[in-house]
Amino acid sequence: MKRMLFCLMLIAGLVGTRSWSAEPVWFGHTNAQRVLLINSAMDLASFAPILKEFVILHPDVRVAYRDVNTLELYYQTIREQKKPQASLVISSAMDLHLKLVNDGYAQTYQSSFTDRLPDNFKWRNQLFAFSLEPIVMLVNKKEFPGELPEDRQTLLQTIRQNEKTMTKRIGTYDIRQSGVGYLLASQDARQADVTWGRLLEAFGSHDVQTYCCTHDIIDDVASGKLVLGYNLLGSYASQRAQEDDRLKMILPKDYTLMLMRAALIPKGAPNAEDAGIFLDFLLSDKAQKMMQTQGLLFPIRPDLNNPNDPYVVNAPGPTGIIELDQQLLVGRDYAKQKRFIRNWEMALEISDED
Repeated sequence: MKRMLFCLMLIAGLVGTRSWSAEPVWFGHTNAQRVLLINSAMDLASFAPILKEFVILHPDVRVAYRDVNTLELYYQTIREQKKPQASLVISSAMDLHLKLVNDGYAQTYQSSFTDRLPDNFKWRNQLFAFSLEPIVMLVNKKEFPGELPEDRQTLLQTIRQNEKTMTKRIGTYDIRQSGVGYLLASQDARQADVTWGRLLEAFGSHDVQTYCCTHDIIDDVASGKLVLGYNLLGSYASQRAQEDDRLKMILPKDYTLMLMRAALIPKGAPNAEDAGIFLDFLLSDKAQKMMQTQGLLFPIRPDLNNPNDPYVVNAPGPTGIIELDQQLLVGRDYAKQKRFIRNWEMALEISDED
């Protein structure tokens, strides 16, 4: 078992496009008394305004921010168990973060801010959600054949009716490289097993393109290399769609998955006190409002007085919130995970060497 875990960790360290050795981005005064290192699977563009505001409010803290792929982030946290480097770890791969908590890699934290979180937005006072965002499709309106898809069934019909246009022009996550990609695929399988199976078959027969990271997919949709990106994080897709009128973000009306971004403080983390202060700031009214009004993230507590705000989720159909509960751990059972990935590879007609 130890040998198998080591091999998995070694593989995980090799996948993805981000290099762990990359230098962190710093915020705050160089002569600040304390350093807060944050390891996070969130693009800096969506988080920098919050980091800048935090160091203004806390000039005695200097923040180092390191952006890491979700799967790399999970294994790095495990590798650093005996001597953690990060004070706070943030991920959109809820299942991997929950597994870290369940396996004893996180410490307890409690404050008035965490106390007011609903029970389904935290776990054991060790894992805390601070944003809740939709999982969407992103379409290049000029390149997409026919009417834009409103749900997965109409997407299937378009693929079948426009084989030439759609072949090699659909992008989604490579669930072998992306922790959040695996989570979303497994949730799709739970929500609509039959539709998901048909969609996978259509993706496979039309040579779907797989990626490690959201922004790579979005870039290719914008360029026209892809006509559609499937299962993308809504905050990133929304930002680009507002900036580029060629793009359209679609919340599927059959169901829209809702994903939480969550944070934990590693057990034995340096400067855990400031990690808690930063976590409280993320949950504060000020930071939550910044997420919404500045178009950074979908906050966990949106201001519903502005229902037309693009960062308030107005799904056209049912939403399926991915809950922070034990069910997430079932999908990360090694045997089930291996079987799910193998079935995914077979459906997409790709090999484990691709």
